[in-house]
Amino acid sequence: MKTKKITKQKIIKQPNNPHDRFARKTLGNPSYASDFLKYYASPIIIEFVHLDKLIASPTHYLTNELKEIILDVAFAACLRDKRNGSEVLMFLEHKSKPNRLVPLQIGTHCFLSLYFGWTTTEYSETYQPPIPLMIIVYHGKDDINEEMFFQEIFQNIPEKLRPYVPQFKLFVINLKRFSYNNLPGKPETQAIAESLKRATDGTFGNHLSEILEHVKKASLNKQQTIDLTTSITQYCTWTHHLTSEEVVQSIKNVFNGTEGIKMATTIKKGILQEGIEIGEARGKVIGKLQAQVNGILAILRKRFVRVPRYIVNSLNQRTDAVALESLLILAATCSSLDEFVAEL
Repeated sequence: MKTKKITKQKIIKQPNNPHDRFARKTLGNPSYASDFLKYYASPIIIEFVHLDKLIASPTHYLTNELKEIILDVAFAACLRDKRNGSEVLMFLEHKSKPNRLVPLQIGTHCFLSLYFGWTTTEYSETYQPPIPLMIIVYHGKDDINEEMFFQEIFQNIPEKLRPYVPQFKLFVINLKRFSYNNLPGKPETQAIAESLKRATDGTFGNHLSEILEHVKKASLNKQQTIDLTTSITQYCTWTHHLTSEEVVQSIKNVFNGTEGIKMATTIKKGILQEGIEIGEARGKVIGKLQAQVNGILAILRKRFVRVPRYIVNSLNQRTDAVALESLLILAATCSSLDEFVAEL
């Protein structure tokens, strides 16, 4: 008697940070970022900074965890000064919701980058650090304060103490100010801006074909067209839960003929594969967290025999690997379960 072979299917999952992933894939491209900043950024940036030759700034000095929470992208550029040589570092962070701590978030990357550049240069005594400019790209539904200063994080600073507290102002690009009928920039830039706006106002799925029309009009080569279309359609499935079949149909509606069918097939495979990879990566993280929890419980049971269910439940809800590491040490050193629970 033959038995059917049961294969374990991989569950395709969506990322926890769809906006971050899309911003990094699109605005992280120097060509797209250059045109985006020319049409959406403050006139002050356009007046003083050469935006034609942006260079992606390396972030190898950041851990993977810091890369996820600190910043989306950073670019090196130069000022439009007489010598055409004054360097600039531009830090871009997108936000889909107002966040009063964003100056601290983006400032952290700024200071780390400046410190790393200064301490690793061969000529540190004569080194001229680049001028840092911090830019927020906001595409949320709620109103945002466009006059964003670092000191606003802190409440009730005495006036005599204020000069000693760090202060800087951030550029804010508020996409709410731009209507769908009047999005500036090249077609590819319009597609990126419209995707960000529609992802947060709930209209992405109904207008995917219109956004892809911008990509079709863009002067991109075949691979660039596929890459940008993939990024946009993935973003749409992540934020509006479209099926791969619905995405394929939208692509076929815009890119007609045999080439459209080939593109739809290629992009569908890419969307499914990235979904699988996201699921596998998340599975590894969950596995690591569960191993930490099991280690803590094993120590507690060895030392105190019985561990109440509420402690087990509390540990199983933890998602911070660093915090669990501290609890592991505490489990081995605490004098009683009450002491452990006090820090739980």
